[in-house]
Amino acid sequence: MENTREIIISSAFSFYSKPVIKNVSLSAIASKAGITKPAIYRHFKNRQELDDVMVDRVFGDLYSILSKIHPEKECNVSSFVEDILILLLTHKEYFFYLISTQVDFALDKVLLRFKKMGLSFFDKVFATDGSVTDMERYKNAIYLGGNIMFFDVVRNRITEKMNISDSYSDVVSYASKINAFFKKGLGQDTGTLSVSRMATLDDICRANMEFVKPINKVFVSISDIVKEKGFKGITVESVAHGIGLAKSSIYDRYENKTQMIGSLIQEEFEDLYRGIEKNISHAETNAERGYVLMETALLYYMKKPEVLTVCQWFQVHSVNEIVHDQKYEEQIFCRYFENIELYDKFPDLGLPIEDKRIITSWFMMIPVILFMHARNQKISPEVVQAMLKDILIMMETGVENRK
Repeated sequence: MENTREIIISSAFSFYSKPVIKNVSLSAIASKAGITKPAIYRHFKNRQELDDVMVDRVFGDLYSILSKIHPEKECNVSSFVEDILILLLTHKEYFFYLISTQVDFALDKVLLRFKKMGLSFFDKVFATDGSVTDMERYKNAIYLGGNIMFFDVVRNRITEKMNISDSYSDVVSYASKINAFFKKGLGQDTGTLSVSRMATLDDICRANMEFVKPINKVFVSISDIVKEKGFKGITVESVAHGIGLAKSSIYDRYENKTQMIGSLIQEEFEDLYRGIEKNISHAETNAERGYVLMETALLYYMKKPEVLTVCQWFQVHSVNEIVHDQKYEEQIFCRYFENIELYDKFPDLGLPIEDKRIITSWFMMIPVILFMHARNQKISPEVVQAMLKDILIMMETGVENRK
């Protein structure tokens, strides 16, 4: 029989089957556990101690998988990708808890924690101060970690939308197929992507950056709030104060902060998609189209980094219908991406549907992950763009076939 301490921990995790933007109170946890709030204090002195135990639980389970990595060898993808995906898909609360409660959640901080826990493989990636010492291993770790998170979320969203309950065997099969996909990539020829051809595409993308409008001051205000107070500090009042307006003037146009931010994100991504559409017309192959899409997005985020901070908040916020509703997808996503070919054949991902938006979203995710972590590590734009080129080859030909 589960002891009371474990019941409290399980009850706390149960609130994170989806992203949660608000604090989960000890009273709510106690009610879920079937005990009184004072009874929690017999096992945890305060909420912080409970949170510390929950974080330790997540990292402890991940550590047991990653400890298989040999410190003197390159990452063997098959040795841990499947196990991590199985863990995250059978414990959905782990990932959603981390992104909901850790304001500065980022893969490099996760990897650095593993280094501090004694995983010697990461001694070759980070110095003691957290700076990157091996850019090649860091790039590979960010790429694989970002992919694991992406395909974990994709599986969760699709099964939820289709009202499908995953069995353990379904999860194992999916993890195996995603692992195979990482190894082989899209299986496409990258022979036309010579250094000179990529340089030409880079020039085209940079030359067309005039499509980018000045950053909306609301995004700057929200970005400043997040830096100072975290996501929970975002209110209509704080945003209005940051841009020098009365709160009532915002309510004249929007019903609430979610609608306000969602509408602004919509405008921003229309701007970005138009730029991608313009640049991608110069690409001649699927691989070139994939590269131009990612390069345009990367240059866009470099110019307007505040947009990503706002998107982080919106992604974590559980009320995100504005971005993901059918009308938005038809008006924005499909209009620009319906005719963009990024692959010859839809890969076997072990999903119940074949939706081209999955692959397009994958290509859109990569520059986000890359830019955010390059910003954390203060990596130069030139190095970031070189990393993007290497990642494209891994996406197209697989991590085990990269020359």
